[in-house]
Amino acid sequence: MKNINILPSNVANKIAAGEVVERPASIVKELVENSIDGQSSVIEVFIENGGKDKIEVVDNGVGIKSEDVHLAFKRHATSKIENEKDLESIISLGFRGEALPSIAAVSKVEVLTKTSDDELGVRYKIDGGIDEHLNSAPANKGTRFVVQDLFFNTPARKKFLKTTATELGYITDLMGRFVLCNPDISFKLYHNNRRLIASTGNGSLKQAISDVLGTSAAENALKVDNQSSKIDIQGYVVKPSITKSNRSGQFIFINNRIVRSKLLSKALEDGYKTLLPQNRYPLAVLKINLPPEGIDVNVHPSKQEVKFDNERIVYQSLKAAVDSSLLEKPLVTEYKYTNVSKNLQKEKTNPETSKQPSNKELNTFTSKPKNVNNTEKQLSYLEKLTQDLQIHEEAPKEAPTSKPMKEDTPSQKSDQLISRSSLPQKAEAKQQEIINPFFTTLQILGQFSETYVICKDSDNLYLIDQHAAQEKIFYEKAINQLGNQVAIQGIIPESIKLNGAQIQIVDENADTLKKLGFDLEIMDGNNILVRGLPFFVNKSISIQLLIDSLEDIFLDDELNSLKKFKEAILALISCKGAIKANHKLSHKEMTSLLEQLSLISNPYSCPHGRPTVVSLDKKSIEKMFKRVK
Repeated sequence: MKNINILPSNVANKIAAGEVVERPASIVKELVENSIDGQSSVIEVFIENGGKDKIEVVDNGVGIKSEDVHLAFKRHATSKIENEKDLESIISLGFRGEALPSIAAVSKVEVLTKTSDDELGVRYKIDGGIDEHLNSAPANKGTRFVVQDLFFNTPARKKFLKTTATELGYITDLMGRFVLCNPDISFKLYHNNRRLIASTGNGSLKQAISDVLGTSAAENALKVDNQSSKIDIQGYVVKPSITKSNRSGQFIFINNRIVRSKLLSKALEDGYKTLLPQNRYPLAVLKINLPPEGIDVNVHPSKQEVKFDNERIVYQSLKAAVDSSLLEKPLVTEYKYTNVSKNLQKEKTNPETSKQPSNKELNTFTSKPKNVNNTEKQLSYLEKLTQDLQIHEEAPKEAPTSKPMKEDTPSQKSDQLISRSSLPQKAEAKQQEIINPFFTTLQILGQFSETYVICKDSDNLYLIDQHAAQEKIFYEKAINQLGNQVAIQGIIPESIKLNGAQIQIVDENADTLKKLGFDLEIMDGNNILVRGLPFFVNKSISIQLLIDSLEDIFLDDELNSLKKFKEAILALISCKGAIKANHKLSHKEMTSLLEQLSLISNPYSCPHGRPTVVSLDKKSIEKMFKRVK
């Protein structure tokens, strides 16, 4: 065994930096928190190449005293605490005295700072933990940090950095959290000289929610105000009609500190229990204030993990606050319909779709029916069955009358992305090669629960999931064009406002989006002009929702090939745009659905692997009725 040695300070600092500086966003977090602790009212962040090349943070805070600048880069040097007792009541964001020496150990740093008492500022340079020089320089009150060439002296760390878009995504998310946590501070974020975030700093949390999560979230935000002697919870929860596929819309702050806590997420989501569909997550911005002695933030150098003295009280208080806000006003979902023939007509509420489907689905295949011996119960059972099962007579052989099919199709979701009219019509279907003739032999009996098309042949009953089936039709039709430019349908140009991360995604993936059928142009002020959409996308969609849906896919590092990338996008759009459950179909629409299934190569499962059709053979039915053993 080798002798035990004390590591040189430069080596020790590089090792310690691994705990504090994980990626560019880690540096932004530490520097911005220093600016907040320094009583800044305006904080500007300038990023180049996702922060891998340059990070610059400028504030108008109190600045650093000239005699303290050099000391600030010494390990465990801090102005936030003085003794062990201070650890029990930490109110500042920083306190460990590790951030600046850790950053300086793995990058090239320049700081320019000035206090109101000094005539001149101080400029200090340090490269890789080695002092360069310190001198006086003209400066405005406040501090400017410039961090360049991150991990230039630790190539093993540098190679693990992600793409520019991914690293920028972390920074943008972080800055959004700062905006929400500190609505009284004006934040600006620039990437490669393009402004991505600009908050007003007017103190309005509702305005901050609009800036970060969008106007729809702000308009549907419900105020939370729960105060007690032990805990104070303020903020907003968003109505359950607006959700996300992940927890990226959850912002919970403890004593003005950005934290991540499974306990807090669980309390929030339990407050929404029974109000959200499976695998959907609520949006919320909540600020929790606790006595400093009741929370331990000294768990990890990142200071994002926290421990509570009394987890039960924190959990129960947060859940109760969410419950109270959600129950204060009726959470009636607005049902809207889209007029396909008028792309820009505003959505109107359709009162006929306001009836929710029953939570108790009728199981007509139960092997042990409950007591239905008396006539009244049998009639009630049959009445319920006929309400839920639409029986259709055979379609007329002649051409239909001049009465057109309604174009104003009611929809319980505003995210119908894919146009039903984009499917092959009957005449078109006949001209295409039938790959699976099985579907052309089925006789349509009706629709169950406005979700499943019921069919039969000579020996079997079939249930076809209308959503999964149409999802697969759209997907296969689009996937067949993967090698080519997806056809673009022109629309009336529409301007959409995006957030900074979305603008960056559109900019960096412009060619891919073009190949996928999106005709987009980036305008000033984080706006894009939409001139065209893929052929299979409904012209009357919420384009904002479409971009929101694409965001997670573009940031998925596991999609490492263009083909996988396109397939993931097409699967997502197909799923969101297909006919929804609880959607009534005419006999003509059901017939068209079966014809289209016959034209695709694998109509038996959706892109996510769920079955599109299930069967029940005659023998199984006879066993249910005890006709055979």
